[in-house]
Amino acid sequence: MELSKNVRENKNLRDSFNQLAEDTFGIHFEQWHERGYWTEKYVPFSFVEGDRVIANVSVNLIDFTIEGEEKKAIQIGTVMTHPDYRNRGLSTDLLKSVLAQYRNQVDFVYLFANQNVLEFYPKFGFQAQQETLFSNGARHRR
Repeated sequence: MELSKNVRENKNLRDSFNQLAEDTFGIHFEQWHERGYWTEKYVPFSFVEGDRVIANVSVNLIDFTIEGEEKKAIQIGTVMTHPDYRNRGLSTDLLKSVLAQYRNQVDFVYLFANQNVLEFYPKFGFQAQQETLFSNGARHRR
């Protein structure tokens, strides 16, 4: 097993990543990749065995302007482990790697957690926050 940050550039690994994302979340990134939206700002940290992604924690590099100040942030996402490899601490190890790499490079780190993993992220210093939804009042026409 090895750590890879090059899933996007390797077709076999990208296909395996896409399959794991589809099996885990029902999402697929290939069309996003084909249209050029998968840039260097989306970085999967993946544990790989051969040509198979077995666990992943992705980083979205995002720039914000908050009260007139430019801020750099990362959003953690696509945290997933193949069922055959669960309960081995792989997501923990990947998340630790991500946080160590970006600790001194960003102003803050955030994520959106599913209800079933709310107890996982506080181990890394994350705290639950109230989510706010903003709208411009526009309505979708059918």
